[in-house]
Amino acid sequence: SKTFLFNGEVTGPAITHLAQVNPIFWLILGAGIAKAETQRAQIGWVEPKDVPFDQPGLLRDAYVPGDLGFDPLGLKPTDADELAVMQTKELQNGRLAMLAAAGFLAQELVNGQGILQNLGL
Repeated sequence: SKTFLFNGEVTGPAITHLAQVNPIFWLILGAGIAKAETQRAQIGWVEPKDVPFDQPGLLRDAYVPGDLGFDPLGLKPTDADELAVMQTKELQNGRLAMLAAAGFLAQELVNGQGILQNLGL
């Protein structure tokens, strides 16, 4: 069955997908990442012209790493203890997701089948 992504041109196990994607996509993705990282740097770091020579990469006083002020649904806890718990949960969920993705790719390397075929779906 064809996927709606990339007009159905990317097929097979996920381990082979990156090589199948049109190079133009990578240029657009790279430009988007560069824009997002530039904006993040402007939020978190002091302008280079205002940084003392002996303190490269100086963060703004009010900046908390990872807090870019993006919370459109208001899900961020206001209590400091609740926020610490939520941050820990987010880190643990992210780590678990990375391990799961690595496991999927490892299984595909072993037998050349996609994850859905491995699960019998």
